Amino acid sequence: MKHKVLFLALALTMALSSAALAGGSGECADKTAATKARAAKLAEKGYLGIETGKDEATGAWRVTKVAAGSPAEAAGFWAGDVLVSLNGVALKAENKEQIKKVKSSLGVGKSVTYTVARNGTQQTLRATLAPVPDQVLAQWVAEEEAAEKQATQMAAANN
Repeated sequence: MKHKVLFLALALTMALSSAALAGGSGECADKTAATKARAAKLAEKGYLGIETGKDEATGAWRVTKVAAGSPAEAAGFWAGDVLVSLNGVALKAENKEQIKKVKSSLGVGKSVTYTVARNGTQQTLRATLAPVPDQVLAQWVAEEEAAEKQATQMAAANN
């Protein structure tokens, strides 16, 4: 009888531990699947290889960094270039919907044409979007997840 009780206690402990682990790993698996789906969606957008920042004084988007070996470097982008238009659409607040439409049509292997202002003149630069490097993709996913977390926290704080 003593062995039966010990065996039942051991079996119950193992069952509860398995259930607890299964619940935890299920949540982890869900998060991993969501991250993989997000990464796949971002990877479809393609990679140009520039980092930009908004000039608070003018509202214009300025290239802050050009990645070495990127399509942007090959196309002739320079840090300091001001982005004027993308595929013929002026990069201005009033064109927000048109810009979204253009961006949604872009992907790996697609050609993009930017007009940039540099040293008082405008230039047209063309590049073909490349597959997103793994390191860049990981950064993009982390940035999106952080923004989503912040939005969720702000919404919770407002309720």
